[in-house]
Amino acid sequence: MRGRGWIFYVAGRYFKARRRARGLAPSILSVAGLSIGVMTLVTVLAVMNGFQLSYIDDILEISSFHIRFESSSTNAELEREVRDLKDVRSVLPFIDVQTLIQGYAAELSPCIIRGVPENAAELDPTLIEQLSMYEGSFSIGTGIPTIVLGYELAMRLAVRPGDRVILVSLSGDDVANVQTSGKEFLVTGVFKSGYFEFDSTLGFVYIDEASGMSYGTQQIQYGVKLKNRERDSQALEALGRIAGVKNPVSWREYNKAFFGALRMEKVTMILIIGLIFIVVGANIFQSLRRSVYEKQEEIGVLRALGAYPEDIRQVFILDGVLIGFFGGLIGCFLGFFVSTHINEFFAMLDWIINAAVYLYSLIASPLVRAPNAESFSFFSESYFYINEIPVRILFPEVLLIFLFALLSSIGAAYVASRRVSIIRPREVLSV
Repeated sequence: MRGRGWIFYVAGRYFKARRRARGLAPSILSVAGLSIGVMTLVTVLAVMNGFQLSYIDDILEISSFHIRFESSSTNAELEREVRDLKDVRSVLPFIDVQTLIQGYAAELSPCIIRGVPENAAELDPTLIEQLSMYEGSFSIGTGIPTIVLGYELAMRLAVRPGDRVILVSLSGDDVANVQTSGKEFLVTGVFKSGYFEFDSTLGFVYIDEASGMSYGTQQIQYGVKLKNRERDSQALEALGRIAGVKNPVSWREYNKAFFGALRMEKVTMILIIGLIFIVVGANIFQSLRRSVYEKQEEIGVLRALGAYPEDIRQVFILDGVLIGFFGGLIGCFLGFFVSTHINEFFAMLDWIINAAVYLYSLIASPLVRAPNAESFSFFSESYFYINEIPVRILFPEVLLIFLFALLSSIGAAYVASRRVSIIRPREVLSV
């Protein structure tokens, strides 16, 4: 047989013939199964990336920074030299102190007080953006001692902007001579970052106030944020050449345990959901294997006309390519749609459930109704610390999922097409 265009023609006829002859043919079921697998994996990874990357952004922008190092005291020349480095976006000196705080509630609550300069909002604008002020403003200064609290901590202390809290202050040169005293601070703002650990334990004060709340010599720390956090190794090398920089640590090392747990969680989830592709691949294999068996006579005719077994195998492999391509493509579009509308989906479920409960109350007990009863919500603040599901779609991951779906389909088709080589035209056509 001359030319190779007939391979595409026959593969297309086989693909469409099964679909027209049987309605929901094996090829359609294979495409549907592959689409569902791809859609599930794309959606799960988008939601997982949304949660993980939002947590990572909170940790790096609020707490750990991209790189942090120590210095014995604040040094304007050192700050300027670090800020002038190529990849550096911002530099912020700070002090962390673990202490106790008391508001209108009688009990003392543990908290972490971070001392920052008065112009922290100018030195590190992304810090204020990530904190997301809920009430008041991020205002700390050298006059009256002021403090900015996390939302959950403020609720626990029963305070809001304009109220006052008392911080326990430690003084003394060593542990044996430590003395405690209370100092009053005016609450000027409440932030709600969305990360419960920060909202429930963190407060910001002026850096000089924080340094006076602990005993002994307090090391000043510097938080450095980079334009690209993936270039932390190059920034560490540059910082190592600056005099006065002590113990620089990258965000990878500082949060190694937490980020390692997130990575393991993601890999495990991918492997578990990836088992869907094994089931779909087995379905494609059985579908194409049966197709080869049912088309023995047609294969015998092609062989008698001079087609090589390798050419006929390519027909069924191309069939697998079509299943993998359309299944992966449809699955990716469905995954995009579900991921970007997942919050609307849950909002619709909330509405349906609340409407059903209301109708049931009308039918079951029309005279005893509770019009002010709390409505049902999947993400009630009583159980979850989120208002909606965060979604982050990473296109390199989506491309890898599509390629994996395509390759699994091609692999199943390749294995199923091996039966073609054992078909003998004389034996098939003589029956």
